[in-house]
Amino acid sequence: MEDNSKQEPKAPTNKKESRGRPKGSSDNKPTKIKLKPTPKSAVQAFKEEFKGLDMVAIYGVDEFTEKLIRELWTDPNKEFIVTDPIEQRAGTLTRSIGALPHSLHRYDQTRHVGFIESGMFPVIIVASEYWDMVMKLPNPNKVIFTCLSHWGK
Repeated sequence: MEDNSKQEPKAPTNKKESRGRPKGSSDNKPTKIKLKPTPKSAVQAFKEEFKGLDMVAIYGVDEFTEKLIRELWTDPNKEFIVTDPIEQRAGTLTRSIGALPHSLHRYDQTRHVGFIESGMFPVIIVASEYWDMVMKLPNPNKVIFTCLSHWGK
């Protein structure tokens, strides 16, 4: 009887096998997932699209609009006008902006009545909670509305 317990060692090969799935084995290409905008990403997108905008008009205060003001505040050429149907929100934002360095003469808080219909501002940033209401208002001056929390939708 022969002894099968001893097997001859395999000869070393020069080809190394890589780990994982072989390259090109999948026909399904990955799809890009569209992420929801965050205040930071929406502010960056706004800065790129509206570079030359000197007057930033905001209708409604939320996390996104507050982040936008704080990011743009360091640019002394930007002016801000803010309104909110709930005046306490705009007042709270005004107090927090007043604590920032640089001049407050380029920031103004106003009443929301006639803010959109007057057509004084070519672009108005609208808070998401007021978006549906603003879209129903008359817009005879073709004001551009944008919502930072809906950016890219």
